[in-house]
Amino acid sequence: MIIHKLAELQQPDEASLRFTPWGLARMNPEDAADFQQRLIGQFELSGQVPETTRKSFERVRTIYSYGVLCYELYTVAGDQAPLVVEQALRDRFLPFYEGTVKFRDGQGNPQSVTASQYDEVYRAIRRDDGRVRGWKLELRSSRAPITFNGELSALLRWARAEGLLDGQRDRVRDTPRVQLRNFVAHPSYHLSMPPDAAAEIRELAAIINRLWGALSGAPLAREIVIVGWDDRTVTWSAADRFSTGPIDGTATCAVLRAAADEDLGAYDSLFEAITSPCEYLWGPGSCEEARAWLNREQPGGDQVPVLDRLFMLRYHGSRLYLPQAVPVAAGLTDQQREGTWYLIRADSPHDAFNHQRQLLSGDQQHVARGHCACPVDTLGDGAWQQVLRLAAKKDADVTPIKVPDLRVPMSGTPRWHEHLSDGNWCLPAPGGPSMP
Repeated sequence: MIIHKLAELQQPDEASLRFTPWGLARMNPEDAADFQQRLIGQFELSGQVPETTRKSFERVRTIYSYGVLCYELYTVAGDQAPLVVEQALRDRFLPFYEGTVKFRDGQGNPQSVTASQYDEVYRAIRRDDGRVRGWKLELRSSRAPITFNGELSALLRWARAEGLLDGQRDRVRDTPRVQLRNFVAHPSYHLSMPPDAAAEIRELAAIINRLWGALSGAPLAREIVIVGWDDRTVTWSAADRFSTGPIDGTATCAVLRAAADEDLGAYDSLFEAITSPCEYLWGPGSCEEARAWLNREQPGGDQVPVLDRLFMLRYHGSRLYLPQAVPVAAGLTDQQREGTWYLIRADSPHDAFNHQRQLLSGDQQHVARGHCACPVDTLGDGAWQQVLRLAAKKDADVTPIKVPDLRVPMSGTPRWHEHLSDGNWCLPAPGGPSMP
């Protein structure tokens, strides 16, 4: 080993100076140190996070900060992050159960473990030879007990079952998280770039904050929006800024509660044709009628969750229809209720529809019940009434909402796909009939 003088150890690493806010270039050492520290300085922890987890997180950020002097430290910081994810889950586990964890053994008998350290629980659920006893963990939530061996994959599954971690798209990243942790625990030499390490630290902060009560997906702020269209054009904006300039005087309008930056050109009152939650309020009618209704009713904006949404999908007569919000599905006519229904939890209606479409095509990579490898959780299927009852058990609002059959006519989004006998799918012509 070469013994360096202190002044030499304080010299910046030329490789670290090449990473700038504008891409690969070169910064002077002072600016590079400032940039990298400010980059990870924005990833802060909630005040609810305990000191043990907080210190490990700060150690990761400190290692990263010294990467300006030694480029290899970015790799060390990135590798430490997934290990701290596991520590955070362990630190959260026992306090969540106030020190006493309840299990069911292989015969269904209750077992409890009272401990002050997570390692005590880890040992208690194992025999003397280290093999797992096969106990199931009882949850505070209403879900059935889950298999629990105390390792990272089980801790992630536990955190999701208890509602501490949310989001179906985030859930499918749990397997890579376990793989990355195992790679770090049994590494080969590798070198990471500063942006990769910063991304790991950002994800670590997000997971820690969620474990202690901070939502990962901030609620979507919705405002009152007017959508207007004529034979050639569709336009939309917040109601107080809406202009009829792009459309003629005979245009049709509708009033919605939605995110103004969402693409509402595919809006459909009956089906979830756009990504974010959108609520029908009034229409169709003229622009003057829309403004008169707004002046009279004075509706306001709101905030709604965007993760782990519940959708109902209908399969009838070889047609798979787009997802519907539960209250809208609850308000359908008897004829529109026919067929087999699916209740799916997903972050996006497109995820739910694509999953069910692939499943009906016989794709063996998709599962019909529970968590899929894709970002959905299928809760059940059956007749309309059966699935609606299941949705109520999952705390969905099942109050029927009657909405008119209204969609922007220029939308190219079909309301259904038809399953052909050869396994392929056929799409209806845009604007064609789609609902019995």
